[in-house]
Amino acid sequence: MRTTTWTLALSTTALIALAYAGASPAHAACTETTDGDGNPVITCSGTDAEAIADARDNLSVIIEDGAELIRESGRPLQLDGDGQSVNNLGRIESGDDDAIRSDGTNLIVDNSGVISGGDRGIRLRNGDGTFTLINQEDGEIFARRQAVRADNEAQLPGVSVVNFGLIESFDGRAIQSRGPGTVVFNFGTLLGGEEVIEGRQDFFLENHGIIAIRGLSWDGTTSTWTDDGAVADEDGVQFSSGVVLNSGVILSTDDGIDIDEGFIHNFAGGVIVSAAPDSIRGSSAVDVDELFQFSDPNEPERRPGPLLIINEGYMEGPRAIGTDLDADSPIDIVNTGTLIGRGGDEMGPIAIDLAPNQGDTTISLSGGSIVEGDILFGGASENTLFLGTFDAGARFDGVVRARDADPDRAAARAALLDDLGEVGVLSTTSTTSTGFDVVFEDNVEIGDFLAYLLVDNLFRLHMKAGDEDIIRFRFLNPTSFAFDGDMFGPDEFAGFLGANGVAVVPVPGALPLMLTALGGLALLRRRKA
Repeated sequence: MRTTTWTLALSTTALIALAYAGASPAHAACTETTDGDGNPVITCSGTDAEAIADARDNLSVIIEDGAELIRESGRPLQLDGDGQSVNNLGRIESGDDDAIRSDGTNLIVDNSGVISGGDRGIRLRNGDGTFTLINQEDGEIFARRQAVRADNEAQLPGVSVVNFGLIESFDGRAIQSRGPGTVVFNFGTLLGGEEVIEGRQDFFLENHGIIAIRGLSWDGTTSTWTDDGAVADEDGVQFSSGVVLNSGVILSTDDGIDIDEGFIHNFAGGVIVSAAPDSIRGSSAVDVDELFQFSDPNEPERRPGPLLIINEGYMEGPRAIGTDLDADSPIDIVNTGTLIGRGGDEMGPIAIDLAPNQGDTTISLSGGSIVEGDILFGGASENTLFLGTFDAGARFDGVVRARDADPDRAAARAALLDDLGEVGVLSTTSTTSTGFDVVFEDNVEIGDFLAYLLVDNLFRLHMKAGDEDIIRFRFLNPTSFAFDGDMFGPDEFAGFLGANGVAVVPVPGALPLMLTALGGLALLRRRKA
């Protein structure tokens, strides 16, 4: 668990930069030379230069420490050649436009100073080549709208951003890059007024810092977040396919991470939080969409592929993990960390909330796993809960259950996507849930089972957690249990446990009749034995 307190505050420097007006602009005095290969080099160090607009290939622009390119109106730096570079140690600022705009290709920006745009900070308008931004520890990039934008009209491929400093948008995204293959390494702070990072397909993010909607903060000592006027309904990271490796903090007012398919690994110490109202089912720490969105807007949307989520850290939201109600892609979840669902349905809070027609799902719990809220499987195909051995402090506060399938919804979706043959739930299919199987991993021994109770369709099971603790599970309508190479129905597994000396969970005498009358779940789900 983190012991550092992360705080997000509005930069005074940014406010001054965006409010710039009235004063006469200070321009850097610039001189031109060539490098050893004969390529042009513009070096700015004084206070008398005009804005720079240059289309020469392989041009290098150097803004030295203390130098300034500031314009009340218009762009201070317009670069339209190939293989150009900017090394900023000073200040590049526009009062009403982009601070740096490029219609060229293969631009490199290395920033240790301030880049401030009254519109965008850095804007790329050419769909060819690549773009690389290195924002150093002292670097600050501010903008009213997108701080870094690769225009979606051209779907610029090959965008790479490495941030050690601060990239902040007041009304827009810190980074917007809808082309394929965007790569972001964040060791600093990324703040947005709407989605903080927007990508598309083949996206890659490695986060060791802070990614947050402005106004949200995280206290690692108490594991709590604070909302100080953050704009509502905005994602932290949104993309269609790719990889997120998170060891830092991601805070949102909608989805922490919004993804269609790919891989998410939230490492120990990593935090992903949705601060949306608890009543909003569609907001989660990780939200899975029902359609895959290509970088090319002319490509038709399709069903997403598989998603793997490994959580060793902390994930919290109205749901910790949730999917769109029309989703039907396969999902694998491995949890040894903390999953907290603050909202739910009439049965109580839900930590993992999958769609009615979701199937081929596996959820694995072991180690120090803490789950606050139900696990709600979909109702289609095979769904499996894997249970390993547990460490002291592991906890499960909820019920494992499954939705009923929704064949009408599945048929409508198949017709929409014109792939009737691929859908797993058809309109002629029963709405009865396929349920879920419980599989105990090979390292689980009979001595790890402490107590059990089967009443109607509710199976209660207590397992060891470390040497002295107990983790308590409740399974509603489980299909089967697999242990030590054998498969059991619920009644058979209860008999097997009893025959091997496992105790029966003590229940007050009147409780079985009450369970029958109440349908069992609403009363029993929160009672601790």
